[in-house]
Amino acid sequence: MKVLIYEWASYNHRDIVEAFRDAGCECRIVKHRFEDVNVDDGFAGEFAGYLKDGNYGFVYSTNFFPVIAECCNRNSVKYISWSYDAPLDVPDIERTLGLPCNYAFMYDREQVLGYKNKGFDNVYHLPLAVNVKRLDGMILSAAERKKYSAQVSFVGNLYGSEMLNIRSILDEFHQGYLDALMKAQSKIYGYYVIDELLTDGLLNDINRTVYDKTMEYRREHPGDHGDHAPVLNISREALSYAMAAQITREDRLLALKLLANHYDVKLYSREKNELLDKITYMGTVDYDNEMPKVFKASDINLNMTLRCIRSGIPLRALDIMGAGGFLLSNYQPELAECFIDGEEMIMYESIEDMYAKASYYLNNPEIRTEIAKRGHEKVSREFCYDERIRTMLDTAGPV
Repeated sequence: MKVLIYEWASYNHRDIVEAFRDAGCECRIVKHRFEDVNVDDGFAGEFAGYLKDGNYGFVYSTNFFPVIAECCNRNSVKYISWSYDAPLDVPDIERTLGLPCNYAFMYDREQVLGYKNKGFDNVYHLPLAVNVKRLDGMILSAAERKKYSAQVSFVGNLYGSEMLNIRSILDEFHQGYLDALMKAQSKIYGYYVIDELLTDGLLNDINRTVYDKTMEYRREHPGDHGDHAPVLNISREALSYAMAAQITREDRLLALKLLANHYDVKLYSREKNELLDKITYMGTVDYDNEMPKVFKASDINLNMTLRCIRSGIPLRALDIMGAGGFLLSNYQPELAECFIDGEEMIMYESIEDMYAKASYYLNNPEIRTEIAKRGHEKVSREFCYDERIRTMLDTAGPV
C-alpha cells in the first residue's frame, strides 16, 4: 500500500515512517510549512497533483491539517491524522474535522469525548507511542554521561502566555475573577475546570470590555491596527489556552526553583529565566539523538503537563520511560490507568508532594532504578508504534 506522508518537523516523524514501512507501506514524504493551516491555495493545488498521480491508499500526518483534509475529501482519499498536541492549535477546526475522508486519532481521551459529544464520529482515542528498540540501541559514552547527568532534569518549554496581555485590557472585576480561576486550577491536578467556568455570559462580558478598549485604542491611534492594538474578540478556546499556559508556566518555574535550591537541576529549554538563578541552563536538545541521553543519564526526569491536557499521557512521559529513565510526573488520569504509581513511575498531586517525592527517590537509588526498569518494560510491551499503526489501519479499513 502506498501512503503519502505530510511532514512538518514533527518529533516522531522518523519513528512513524519506520513503523509504516514495517507494516508494508511504501512511503512518500512531502514537506511544507503552512502560514495558515486553513487556507493555502498553492500547497492545495500541488498536493492535489500528488494525490491524482500517486494512487495512494491514504494520506497521513502527525496532527490534523484542514488544508490536507479538504484536498483528500475532494479527491476521495482517506486522511489519517494522529495528534500529539492537545488541544490542537487549529482555528475553526470543527469546520473540516467532520469531513468523511477523515480518521482523526488523538491521545487525550477527554478531548476525543468532547468531539464525540458534538457528533464527530470519526475522532478516535489512541495513546501515543515510543520506539524503545531505537532508544535501547543508544549507549552513552563516559563523556556523554558526564555531560547529561543530573539529579533532576526537565526538558520542555517554560511556556509564554498571552494572559498578561489579555488581563491588561480587562476591568478590575474580570481581572480578579480570572485570577481566582487560575489560582483554583493551579491546585487541581487531573481535572481541568476552567472550560466549564468560562460561561457564555462571562465571555460576553469580557468581550464587551475588549471591544470598548479596542475602539478606544483605535480612536487614540488612528490607522494603527497592528500587533500593539487590542484584539477585537477573544474566543473561549483562546482564553482557556492562555490561562492554561500561564498556570503551566508558573507551575514549572515554581517547581524548578524549589528543586534547584537544594539539588543539581538541569533545564533544557529555549528560555533562560532570571528567576531560576541556581539552575543549570543547558539550552535545547535534539529530539532523536540528544534528548534520550538526557533521560538515560538523569536520576529523575520531570514531566509537568500543560494544564489543558485533560487526561492523556504526553509524549515526553513515554519518551522518558522508553529511554529507561525515571519518571516523576504530575497526576494524569490515563497515566494512572496505564501505569502503576510507585512501581512503574511516580506521580505527584502538588508542588509540595513533587518536592517530597523527588527528595525521597534521590536518596533511594536502588528503588528508583527498579521503578525505571519496570516503567521501561511496560512501554516496551504496550506503547509500541507497530501496534498503533495497525490500530489506525484497521480503523480506517480497506482502501
